[in-house]
Amino acid sequence: MVVSRTGRIGALACLAWALSAPVHAAEGGSPSTDSLYATPLKNLQDEPQTLEAYKGKVSVVYFWATWCAPCQIETPKLVRLYDKFKDKGVVVIGIALDNADKVRAFTKKMGVAYPTVYGGTSAIQIGRDLGNDVGAVPFTVILDRSGKVVETIKGDTPDGKLESILAPLAG
Repeated sequence: MVVSRTGRIGALACLAWALSAPVHAAEGGSPSTDSLYATPLKNLQDEPQTLEAYKGKVSVVYFWATWCAPCQIETPKLVRLYDKFKDKGVVVIGIALDNADKVRAFTKKMGVAYPTVYGGTSAIQIGRDLGNDVGAVPFTVILDRSGKVVETIKGDTPDGKLESILAPLAG
């Protein structure tokens, strides 16, 4: 893939922004899903909501921002992934590290139908609890039906990787 100068600058901005956030490691050093399911974030209607309703589903949890160049490239892929697997008990959950207006405009423009919430430091902390020690975006976490972390991916996700992980979990 060819990355433009703007894309490189966007990726560096993603990393620099992430590194500026405070670090709080999950207890025991292993990824914890407790904060994922319990921390209220805001949905696109500005209502606080937890992600408790998604327990028991295979979940692709995607931390992203509208200003992140790799996130802009991956979002259409996640839309297709959600469409392909949503009837098999798989959910894609977008957790945006951005403000509401930008997130609403971006998800509308990209045709995002999967659940999306947004938050600032709370969302960053959830990512850290799931293993994102540097707070970078994009950051993807795949959970099985029992809520166990199956895979974490910091940065871009190689084409086909999510499908290969989800196929046996969704079966």
